[in-house]
Amino acid sequence: MKKVAGIAIIIFSLLIALGCALSFRNDLVFANFLLWLISFPLYILGQIMRTSKAEFKYRGKRWVLIYIFFFFILPLILNLQQGYTDLKKSTFIDEQFILFEFSSGSLGEWSVLLFMILIILFALRFLSPEIKRKGLLNTIIAGMVLFVVGFNYVMFNDYRGVHEEQGLVSSNWNGEKEMISFGEIESIHIKPYTHFANLNLPSDETRFAWELIFQPTHLENEIYHFSFMTEENLEEMIDIAAIAREYEIPFNVGEMDQTTLNWFEFDLDLEGLDDERYYELFQVNK
Repeated sequence: MKKVAGIAIIIFSLLIALGCALSFRNDLVFANFLLWLISFPLYILGQIMRTSKAEFKYRGKRWVLIYIFFFFILPLILNLQQGYTDLKKSTFIDEQFILFEFSSGSLGEWSVLLFMILIILFALRFLSPEIKRKGLLNTIIAGMVLFVVGFNYVMFNDYRGVHEEQGLVSSNWNGEKEMISFGEIESIHIKPYTHFANLNLPSDETRFAWELIFQPTHLENEIYHFSFMTEENLEEMIDIAAIAREYEIPFNVGEMDQTTLNWFEFDLDLEGLDDERYYELFQVNK
């Protein structure tokens, strides 16, 4: 009976911890108050009741580290990254941006990679208590935290987008801004294709995707990639088509093969977006 009660208390404490983790963005102080003064003590009590004080002294450190990683470290990292993203949005985006990306080039991919490496390092530290040379790992984590913070600080001014009035806008990491007006665009092209799932990535899946290609005069093409179908992305394409009509820019849509067409229709239905406008946008007869 005591073991069952302990399991029930653990489940209750984890539900509170999950709620706290999801509330970090809205109220960090109150979420931490609930996490450390209510959920965490209940979690410890439940583990002791489920096992014994002797076993908790032997294994409790690992259970505590797992709790701290999943309900404090991981949510904190994710919310700090989201806060950085929100700050960048509020600083650079206005309502006239049709498209906006947080990086003007491949450095944005490095930002994501560094973020994932940081999470993996913390996971190794908290989920593998038997790992040797913890001091070295702690030093690496501290160094990576400083590097990620510095990298994001340097890359804060790096972005690109499509603006209703300014045209194609890009800014590199040191704040040098470039603009290509719509009058300098020779054509706009949508290239639909099928993204086939990578069998080495269990979370990957086959889906409809497309590229939006701007061809400026005497400059390299500007390409935006859309890996998922969402209503927001489709509405952005409709806005781009409207810009093309307004500035009399040739607007072309690549022809879909049967496989791509099938995935296009499947994803529209899956997202509940079976709208005539989207068929017209991709020049498909419904």
